[in-house]
Amino acid sequence: MTGDGRFIYGFISANEQKNLGYAGIGGGEVHTLPYQDIAVVVGDTPIIPFDSLPKETLLRNLAVYQSVIEKVMETYHIIPMKFGTMVQGEEELERILEKGYGQINTNLKKMENKIELDVAALWSDMGTVLKEIGEEEKIKTLKKEAASKPPDQIIEIKINVGKLVKESLDKKREECASEILGILKKEAEKYRPHDVMDDSMIMNVAFLINKDREEGFESNVKQLDEQYKGRINFRIVGPLPPYSFTTLEMKKAEFGEVNEARRVLGLSEEATIFEIKEAYRELSKKFHPDKYPGDQEAQKRFEKITKAYQILADYCQEDRCSFREADVGGWVALRPLPQPGAFSP
Repeated sequence: MTGDGRFIYGFISANEQKNLGYAGIGGGEVHTLPYQDIAVVVGDTPIIPFDSLPKETLLRNLAVYQSVIEKVMETYHIIPMKFGTMVQGEEELERILEKGYGQINTNLKKMENKIELDVAALWSDMGTVLKEIGEEEKIKTLKKEAASKPPDQIIEIKINVGKLVKESLDKKREECASEILGILKKEAEKYRPHDVMDDSMIMNVAFLINKDREEGFESNVKQLDEQYKGRINFRIVGPLPPYSFTTLEMKKAEFGEVNEARRVLGLSEEATIFEIKEAYRELSKKFHPDKYPGDQEAQKRFEKITKAYQILADYCQEDRCSFREADVGGWVALRPLPQPGAFSP
């Protein structure tokens, strides 16, 4: 660990510099740095190479990160920053606040008085569920058939039985998940499904809830618990900051990458968003692979043009952008962390 680092936890609506009174990652004090009517929540710590940390250390730091954010949430509404985001010194923090002010402010207003509740539903007794599936007619028939076959033919039948069991289990899970979601989403602003961990998990969904509807939401979970008579175990985690809906990440630009992209599109050292789009449109028409069927080089050239446009479109968020090294080196932006699609009820 080296350098004068600042670990960014998130952003709040506040206009004062304040020590929040607790330690963060690396033991450094957590405090705020204001800009206009917002502030960044940061902790002082040497620069940490999160990408190369042992898993145990990484998880320990992640737990501290979550703990700090949830403590802040007791007093402020917070927009989380992607875990592991660090900068060098206060000058870069100030630049982030200045450049990201619009995005931060928009997110703070959008998520005002909202919380995240994560709900996991699991089969209480997987053995009972599999036993019920085993009593289905198709599966019983195959099992009887296996009993009368010679050993060399049994393996294939067992494979088919396994496939049928998996199909039936998936169907049962989907039906239950759909029914549960149909009830819970009524109290939610949005919801976002997460991956299920294994066959014992029916659903794992994050819900964005208005604070004043939290009680109604939890009441619906309780009713579902009673409805399924203990067959399904429901777990609620929260209230949490809206991790699944509005976590921000910091983006920086590499001069070499931006410079190469503007060369590919034939742009000078400055360009407007319109000029970037026009250059891409003209080159796309000229070098579209449909004009060169079967030509792999044409396909690669088109992909290079498309990638160049994506780089510059992400970099250039103002009316006019400079591609000079000094300007690219000082560029920083905040973007919502890519997530699987969120759905509204």
